[in-house]
Amino acid sequence: MGVRVVAATEAGWDAVDAVMQADASSRNCQCQFHILENADARLTTRQSRRDLLHEQVRSLDPPRGLVAFDGDAAVGWCGVEPRVRVRHVLASRLVRAHSLYAADDPGVWAIYCILVPPARRRGGVGAALLAAALAHAVERGATALEAYPIDTSRRGGQLPAGFSTGTVAMFDRHGFAAVAALPSARTLMHRLA
Repeated sequence: MGVRVVAATEAGWDAVDAVMQADASSRNCQCQFHILENADARLTTRQSRRDLLHEQVRSLDPPRGLVAFDGDAAVGWCGVEPRVRVRHVLASRLVRAHSLYAADDPGVWAIYCILVPPARRRGGVGAALLAAALAHAVERGATALEAYPIDTSRRGGQLPAGFSTGTVAMFDRHGFAAVAALPSARTLMHRLA
């Protein structure tokens, strides 16, 4: 498969929306639950989250994420941006307690979502998104990156429903190191840029 990855602003809203609509959990989340603090997220509807994502894709600089294509078909999404914009992560007491970086450090970027619809998994889309996310962040001045993937060894080798964070093994292969175990079998990982 020849996967091509571009910034969401270049891919355009229709491509981002196609990926979000391809999976039940992403249709609900619209990649907002990591962005909004819990109290704010509870006040939103699926449509308002979709509208927020549309506005973010249209207007944020640096771009909010990346889209993977197989030919003309949008087949994956990666949420990657400066961590100072990822409010749910910054509000997490556990992340703040274990992060190696100050919460207000603009050089730290977060990779908080790697969404590949189930029909496209195990084909290299996630790895292509992660490699592109690293390059994207470094090109825009990242000094370090954090991620919050699932540790499948803590789940008996199984992926959870609504899986959209990548796996510890995938991040290991891209030079990330584990910092701390988090609830729900997630792991705080980091890598210098």
